[in-house]
Amino acid sequence: MGPDTFKTVRRAELLARLELLDGMIGDEASRADVIREMGWDTTPYERRSRLLKATRQNYVALLRQLLLDMEASDADGGATPRGAPP
Repeated sequence: MGPDTFKTVRRAELLARLELLDGMIGDEASRADVIREMGWDTTPYERRSRLLKATRQNYVALLRQLLLDMEASDADGGATPRGAPP
């Protein structure tokens, strides 16, 4: 199993996590709307939503970096990127 295989699996994992996070963010927004309509405090739901969005941004950044590494690896003919473990 080479480094490209690991990167492909990691990419698929990140995409799956992003999809799940998108669903969780949507669910949380729906809950907050219902709670708001009832006149209750939505602070916990808004906090959780901010945390989920921040987590999503981190996963997007990781995915971008992984794709850049894969692109650099392809351009170098599959050589290990500088600073990466062998």
